[in-house]
Amino acid sequence: MIKRRFATIDLGQIHYWTAGEDKRDGGRQPIVLLHASPYSARTLNVLTEAMGRSRWAIAPDHLGQGDSARPRISNPTIEYFGDALIQLLDALGVAKVDVYGTQTGGHLAMDVSIRHPQRIRKVILDGSGPMPEAVRDAYVAQVRKKPPFEYSGSQTMWAFQAAKDMYMFFPYYERDSAHRRVRDLGTAQELHLRALELLRNHDTYSDAYVAAFYANPGGSKYAKLRHPILHTVGELDGSAAVFDQVAKMIPNCTARRYPPGVLAGDYAAVADMFTEWLDS
Repeated sequence: MIKRRFATIDLGQIHYWTAGEDKRDGGRQPIVLLHASPYSARTLNVLTEAMGRSRWAIAPDHLGQGDSARPRISNPTIEYFGDALIQLLDALGVAKVDVYGTQTGGHLAMDVSIRHPQRIRKVILDGSGPMPEAVRDAYVAQVRKKPPFEYSGSQTMWAFQAAKDMYMFFPYYERDSAHRRVRDLGTAQELHLRALELLRNHDTYSDAYVAAFYANPGGSKYAKLRHPILHTVGELDGSAAVFDQVAKMIPNCTARRYPPGVLAGDYAAVADMFTEWLDS
């Protein structure tokens, strides 16, 4: 069963989801699951619960997203979020973990793997790839645009539309057929929950997002990874086109695409693949 918890660290309170039991005595490290922006670790609940069947799974909200505290500095870098993760592990009394990261979470996983190698055993990078600078800079400019709160409630419609566009287009602000993503919308309830997260973190949801965009220029950090890496991608993921290129840049890399027909984010279909690799 998945549960919600809070931990207090020097940088503020961290909210996290957790499932499973601590099985370090049996040789299985806890796994930390790091989510994509601009939402929260709630989007990983299916994977958190699945991984919790075999080990202790911990899925924190990044600072400024979900129910975690907002960053205490302006323009935090990925290292700031990495420091928060290490402080969380210290607060939980966990010396070493396996790490799963997708998109923003993947950049964070790489940061702690490089700067704190003694705290990491294995890393899963799901949907990881460098973004061209021109696209990156335009994307960052968009996520930093935040409408003011109005008595008309127009910000509510903005949040719902942004959540919907992130399903339908990539980049989400290019609303034309050339940028259409061939996938189903999330349920109305899921769109509602994502819109609420954007509204709740109106001023800070972009902090981790922007930090991730500038964390790995040109893919320069891939060569610095030294842990065993599982590099994965689902169908229709934005990084699928550079999957093979990235695999060649990572030392000690196992590259596996999701099974045919399995879309990015369909965690129920790939949890066993992750577990098998972690236990190998």
